[in-house]
Amino acid sequence: MYINVTETMFKDEFKSLRPDNFSYEGLSALYEWFTELEEASEPMELDVIAICCEFSESHYLDILDDYGVHIPETDDKDEVVNALVNYLNDNTLVVAVFDDTILYQNF
Repeated sequence: MYINVTETMFKDEFKSLRPDNFSYEGLSALYEWFTELEEASEPMELDVIAICCEFSESHYLDILDDYGVHIPETDDKDEVVNALVNYLNDNTLVVAVFDDTILYQNF
């Protein structure tokens, strides 16, 4: 049995089960991404834990450290973020880029 999940319901489920995994901005991007995916395929079950295992929203410097990404030396944050997004796009799915964080599928 399925129900249509609104964006508010989606966010509430995450905030009750995994309050620190994603920002509200990140949850909005995930909701939009899953909604578009569902429209192109078939109804899906909302599984907060599975989504938290599959996706991350992290500060760009943490991603550089976590994945050992080496990019050209620069003091320009935008250049670093753009190079990191290009690296992530080559290896996985980038859902959204915010000021200092990136929402991506783990790989």
